[in-house]
Amino acid sequence: MTRMAAIDRFILLVRALRRGERGMALPTALFAMTAAMALAGAAVVTSVDVQRGTKRDSGSKSAIAAADAGANVATMRLSSYSKTLAKSPCIAEVNGSLVTSEPVKTGPGAGWCPPVSGTVGRGTYQYWVSPAGTKCNDGTYALCIVSVGTVDGVSRRIELTFNESTLGEPDPAAGTTTGGGTTTGGSFEGLVGQDKVDISGSADIHVGVGTNGEIFGHNNAANVCGDMRVGIGKKPPDPKLFCGNHKVTYGNVTLPPVTNFMPSNIATVNANARFTTCKKGLPVGCQSDTLSSGSYGNNSPFDPAPTGRFLNLNGETLTVSGPDYWICKLKMNGKSELIMRAGTKVRFFFDTPEHCGLTPGSNQIEMNGNSKITATSYQTTPGNFDMPGFYLLGAGRAYINGSNGTNEMIVYGPNAEIDLSGSAVFKGLMAAKTLLVTGSGTVISDAGYQLPPELKPPPPPTSGGPTQPTTTARLFTPQTYVECTGVATGTEAPNSNC
Repeated sequence: MTRMAAIDRFILLVRALRRGERGMALPTALFAMTAAMALAGAAVVTSVDVQRGTKRDSGSKSAIAAADAGANVATMRLSSYSKTLAKSPCIAEVNGSLVTSEPVKTGPGAGWCPPVSGTVGRGTYQYWVSPAGTKCNDGTYALCIVSVGTVDGVSRRIELTFNESTLGEPDPAAGTTTGGGTTTGGSFEGLVGQDKVDISGSADIHVGVGTNGEIFGHNNAANVCGDMRVGIGKKPPDPKLFCGNHKVTYGNVTLPPVTNFMPSNIATVNANARFTTCKKGLPVGCQSDTLSSGSYGNNSPFDPAPTGRFLNLNGETLTVSGPDYWICKLKMNGKSELIMRAGTKVRFFFDTPEHCGLTPGSNQIEMNGNSKITATSYQTTPGNFDMPGFYLLGAGRAYINGSNGTNEMIVYGPNAEIDLSGSAVFKGLMAAKTLLVTGSGTVISDAGYQLPPELKPPPPPTSGGPTQPTTTARLFTPQTYVECTGVATGTEAPNSNC
């Protein structure tokens, strides 16, 4: 075949291919199959990545939930073993039982209580607690809990901080009564409403005021010359309430329950007989407390019936010596006066309204007219600050409307309401679930004043030291919650990077 013939044949072949599609089906099919496989492979890879990410996210969320569960278990045990923590710094778990323990001395978690592990759902948790009675986070808080939760190989770590649930000790330099009848304010919280403080009167307050809620002021008539504490995240009080340059702090405090220090046998072993009228010489010790009228028979102040236990003073003066009374209600009218005898310590415990035939919110302390309560031994020099304590066990109410002289008293009810409505001078402490200041009285605290032992924080537990009283308990109030970064190694504290 000549060269020209070959060229002509090639041209004819190209023209034929251009007019037809023979020979293109196979390459086209192969190309389409390759593209489809590539797209399918990409979809499979993406699906696997999404599933892995979803599982990782699910594990992370479940891990934080497991960590929360561990922290909740630790918090619950702190509350359940509050009296044990007054004597021992740690609670550990041995063979499924909780026992007293000492901090770990060496290795991981040295200086902290032994770790405790548990399971929740498909995850696990492990928590550490700093020793009760010490400080954590460079002394910022009274106790710390660190909990690690692990689910599907993913771990999350959190830290909860706590402060001691007790009334703060007074500042020795605060609340000083100075010469000339003037007073200075202070940080000692002499007025506490755990949930709310509402000031609507024209009181002159020279002590600290504290609440976990907010401090409400009305009419701007009152003067608060002490520091104010409100709950974490709550609104600060109106600056118009302040009489000077005092500070506002934020923090929560849980009032310890009365049952922590109330004698367990108070219902049967008490001093009620001392102001009960004698009948044929009974009960033993009857009429031992002095009544100004001189005659219990003609003017008996106390109804000893189990559902009565009503102490009613109508102009009389009753001098009590205690130590502990168990009553339902105290009512004082006219110029009544209740005096704590020198050299004694007196406490009145009020049963719950329900056990007294009263409805919740009923007045269990009621002071009217010119009635007042005083302590003979109360002397700033040489420093005797003993005064009668009135402790409400349930959801009762104290209506303080005295308008005579100076009252020296402690009124305390974590579930109760106090209405300070009088115009007299009040020293001591008033602490309740809700505090209302509706009167025009003056509230002050003398320099050096000390809380009674039952309201002080227990001392740090000591190994091998003397046993603390069984009525002492160590309670804690949550303050902050944070998530920690990274994982604490064996050479780091459990709360490192928190």
